[in-house]
Amino acid sequence: MNKKGNMYEDNVKSWNLFVGCKFNCIYCKKSFQAQMKRQKHNCIKCYNYEPHFHEERLKQSLPNTKGDEFIWCCSSGDIYFAKPKWIFKIIERIKELPQTFFFQSKEPKVFCDYNFPENVILGITLESNRWYEEISDAPSPLERMNVFYTLKYPRKFITIEPILDFDFSIFLGWLRELNPERIYIGYDTKKNSLPEPTLYKTENLIHELKRFTKVKTKYMKVV
Repeated sequence: MNKKGNMYEDNVKSWNLFVGCKFNCIYCKKSFQAQMKRQKHNCIKCYNYEPHFHEERLKQSLPNTKGDEFIWCCSSGDIYFAKPKWIFKIIERIKELPQTFFFQSKEPKVFCDYNFPENVILGITLESNRWYEEISDAPSPLERMNVFYTLKYPRKFITIEPILDFDFSIFLGWLRELNPERIYIGYDTKKNSLPEPTLYKTENLIHELKRFTKVKTKYMKVV
């Protein structure tokens, strides 16, 4: 077994100003949603994973970032489900700060509606080029890829986690077209019996990706 943590190694803090999602990804139930079950006595909306805003956290003290480090903004949710007025408040606060911040969504159309400052990185989850409808209600990988490709923003990341079985040439072609500055790859950590590729196939993909971008692995396993 070749293991790393299931958290981004560059994440210095998860800043959950917004929490909640309605994409119903089956692998989320044992991870982010399970983590929120600990909040029953603090916030019932967090407990139910209901999209909502914690405005009181805007003034929280935050650690510094350097190099590849970032603060993961709204990590326990997808800002596609956030109200525009909430997102505007988050962006205005970030403009006041020197750190680097990271947003991630399975519906990159949400990024097209806002002007993000230079200290923000935008990312999408792209588990495969194949569409496994039974696993998630999120837009198809092709839709996500097309929107993210047309998004005119200089700093883009891609997360391939949990990695699902893919068509090698097609998926590699997509990732090369998107040309992100960084790609994170990891397997399912919660034993959801997902249709995963072999480690050999994933390692070959990583080898090719490293020809044009930085690749960082998360949880890797033999399957």
